[in-house]
Amino acid sequence: MKFIIAIVMLLGSICTQAQIRSASLTASGLTCSMCSKSIFKSLSKVPFVKSVDVNVEKSVFVVQFKENEKVDIDAVKKAVVDAGFAVAAMQVTASFDNAEVYNDAHVNVGGSTFHFLNVPKQKLTGDKTITIVDKNYLPAKERKQYAKYTKMKCFETGMMAPCCPKDAQVQNRVYHATL
Repeated sequence: MKFIIAIVMLLGSICTQAQIRSASLTASGLTCSMCSKSIFKSLSKVPFVKSVDVNVEKSVFVVQFKENEKVDIDAVKKAVVDAGFAVAAMQVTASFDNAEVYNDAHVNVGGSTFHFLNVPKQKLTGDKTITIVDKNYLPAKERKQYAKYTKMKCFETGMMAPCCPKDAQVQNRVYHATL
C-alpha cells in the first residue's frame, strides 16, 4: 500500500510541475543585422533550444524550447553574452498546473526554483509569462525596484540561502521573477 501511495505522490508532483515553453529576450548592444545574426547562431546552438525567431528592429529574440527538456535560463543568457552582447530583459512562458504563487513564494518551474516578487496570492494554471528580475536580466535601476518586496538574501546572490523555504527544491540557483 505504501508503494502505491508513493507512486501516486510521484506522479502527482510530475503532473503539477510547470514546464518552461519559451522565452522572449531583448538584447542590448546591437548595432546592425550582423549582431542579431551572431546572437541567433549562438542561441541556436543551445542543446534544449528548438527554434529562435528574431525581430531585428526591436532586438527581440523569441526562443522556443524542446518539449520535456530542462531549460537552463542562465545558459540562454550565456549564449547572448558569448555572442558579445547583454540581456536587457527576459520573459519566460511556462505551462502551470494550479501552482500557488505569492510574494516571496519559491516555486518549482521546469526543474528550477523561481522566487516570486511583488505578486498577489493566486493560482497559476495554463501558460503564463513571468519576467526575470535577476541581476544581468534587466537594468539595475529597474531591478532595484523589486528589492523592497523581499528581505531574503537570495535576491542579492541568486543562490539558495538559509532564508529560503525548507521545502524549496534543493539546488544552488534561484531565479527571481514577477508576473
